[in-house]
Parts: sequence; C-alpha cells; structure tokens
Amino acid sequence: MPKSMSHDRGGFSVLVVCAKGGTSSQLRQALKALGFSQISAAATHVQALERSKIRPFTHIVFEAKSTDMSAMEFVVALYEQDPELIMIAISDQPQIDDVFGLLRAGARGFLVPPFTTIMLEEVLTQATEGPALSEAVLNAPDRNAAFTAVILNNLYRLSVAMRQSREFESAARDVKNFNFSLRESVELAQLFCEGNDLDLRDKIIEGCINRAKDAATRLGRLRKRLKKGRVDEDGNEIDEDGNIVNEGASA
Repeated sequence: MPKSMSHDRGGFSVLVVCAKGGTSSQLRQALKALGFSQISAAATHVQALERSKIRPFTHIVFEAKSTDMSAMEFVVALYEQDPELIMIAISDQPQIDDVFGLLRAGARGFLVPPFTTIMLEEVLTQATEGPALSEAVLNAPDRNAAFTAVILNNLYRLSVAMRQSREFESAARDVKNFNFSLRESVELAQLFCEGNDLDLRDKIIEGCINRAKDAATRLGRLRKRLKKGRVDEDGNEIDEDGNIVNEGASA
C-alpha cells in the first residue's frame, strides 16, 4: 500500500547518515518539527548499513559524499536489502549525472543544503508519494529524448481530457491530474536533462516535429485508402477524379 506523508509520519522510521554534525543535527530537528518521532543517526555509510540490518527503516537520508564506502555502493546495498526503502541523498554541490546515477540505483530524491523545513518536507513528500522515474527514462541512452516522450505523452493526455471536459463534467478531474503530471514531467526533465535547458528545448521541438510528420503520414495514408475505396450513391467504386472504376462495388 502506498505510503502517505499526511497520515503515517508517526509510524515512519528515519535514519540520517551524515558525517557533518551540524547538518545531521539540523536534519533531525527539522524531521521532529515535521512530526517524525522515530529518528536515528549514523556518521558513516558502513555504520548505517549495519544498523539497517538490525533495525528496519522506512526512510534513509544520506550524505552523497563517500565516507567509509561510496554513496553508490551504499544505495545498491540498501536497495538489494529492501527495494521499498525510500532513500534521499544530501549533496551541497550536486552533479546531476552523479545524482541521476543514485536515482538509477534506487534512490528516490535528493536535498541540497542549506535547506528549510518546508524544503525537506517537499522532498520527503515527493520521494514518498510521487512516482519514481520510469525505467524507460532511467536506462535511456538519450535521457532528453526519453523525457521528451514523457512530456509529449502527458501533453496529449491533457489535451484530450480538456476537450472531453467541454462535454463531460467528470473529465474535469482528469484535466487536473494530467495537468499535474505534465508539470511534474517538465520539472523533472529540467532538473535531470543532459546539457542545459536549451538542449532539452531543442529535443522537445524535434520531438514535436517528428510527431507532426508521423501524424501527417498517417493522415495521408488514410486519405488514400478513403479515395481508393470511395463509392457513389449507386454503389460504384470511383477514383479520385470521380470516374467509375468498378461498377456495383458495394452491391
């Protein structure tokens, strides 16, 4: 059953993994302020890994820098131990490719200090309740192309729902949901795109052009089939110019 940040905070168990005492203390205080009561701390990744084998945790907020093991090895080991564990990386100088590698390994989000309690809550909520990045995006050879496909698919779903909402009131909820999905996919693409926003924009434009070409091609084929199979009122098949090519075709 999906976890809900609005109801289950008292039942969550959080482990903070951070070598910096100040950051660790800030995290624990912020977690307490957000209603978490089961909070533990570890200074190194190995210490945290050993502790997680003895006591189960629902969330682990960990330092993305290496301590006595690399952050990547840490995430891989935890994911193998518990695929449902929600892991959030902390990095004050995040390299997007490194963060994306942690997400590919099983992490669900990341936090950049200095942070506020509200920022921590937003990251925790998204990691707990929001969808994980799809396998298609995580393993795509061209990350921007994969994000483009997700964005354009969500845009299409939103446009269909908006059109249907003009006739059916029940479709209004779909409009809200698809609008949220579109915004979320755009934000994720901007955050994790390869290169910069301009590279992502160019890929999205390219995707739109390719889809327009594909639609035009399908429409052209349909027109040809319709013209080829056109019949007059007497049931005679006629060509593009209206000449009878097969009498009584539909008789």
